Amino acid sequence: MGGFGTILFSAGPMAKAVVLILFFFSVVSWTIIFRKWKELRKVREDGEAFLQLIKESSTLGNLTANHRQDRHSPFSKLLALSQYEVSLRCAGDRSMNVESIMAIKGVMQAATGEETARLETRLSFLATTANTAPFIGLFGTVWGIMDSFREIGIKGTTSLAVVAPGISEALVATAIGLATAIPAVLAYNYFTSRVKTVTSMMENASTYILGLLTR
Repeated sequence: MGGFGTILFSAGPMAKAVVLILFFFSVVSWTIIFRKWKELRKVREDGEAFLQLIKESSTLGNLTANHRQDRHSPFSKLLALSQYEVSLRCAGDRSMNVESIMAIKGVMQAATGEETARLETRLSFLATTANTAPFIGLFGTVWGIMDSFREIGIKGTTSLAVVAPGISEALVATAIGLATAIPAVLAYNYFTSRVKTVTSMMENASTYILGLLTR
């Protein structure tokens, strides 16, 4: 670690700028990773509990009575929306018909899309980090090699003492770029898969709710 710090301390302004940019990407990426992991874990747990409860419910009223509302849960929002739509379309003791059922289905599909988009928030930054960090590191690498050749030209020697600092600087930029990109791409793929799972669970929940309404 001391050698790594020494290389960074002795690096030129451009190499330090590259490292600072990569450090910024890394800090923001890891912040998103921890927050998104916590959020999606809770949403999935809520979804599993909600689907289990809805399978055990005989009516929408029974489901509502037994469900613990959470204003941050997509499944609570879906249930509240279905209740609101039912109250609107069944005002004046009107019974549910096919047209009302289809309208409620469309509203819940729109709500599922909105919640999916919300869960995908900030994932694009992980994708950007995964795609750009290696190239930023490569830029630092190329710059370090250019410095090495410049030193060779100035001093007229190819000794290791002249070449090594620039090469080390170049390799550090490459390593940091890869270390920033790899966690980002792994997290992006993992979270994208989790969001798809939650979306599927919401679609299943909508189907079950519609089934309760048709009884």
